[in-house]
Amino acid sequence: MNRETLEEFRHLWGREGDNKRCTAELTHLLEPERQLYLDLKNNLLGNNVRLEQERIAFGYLCQRLQGETSGQG
Repeated sequence: MNRETLEEFRHLWGREGDNKRCTAELTHLLEPERQLYLDLKNNLLGNNVRLEQERIAFGYLCQRLQGETSGQG
């Protein structure tokens, strides 16, 4: 997930339990994704922020994907 999408759906953020948090080193992320992961992991956006991707509006996803495939994303 990118930071723009996470921020767009701030109103849907929840809190992830300490026992469910991922703290692994993720080696296959692009640099912006890695930075967002580290910000989340280090609680820089709030305490244990979590956004269930299933809660993101389908129309938003379609629009974003269309922009990506047309080179506008």
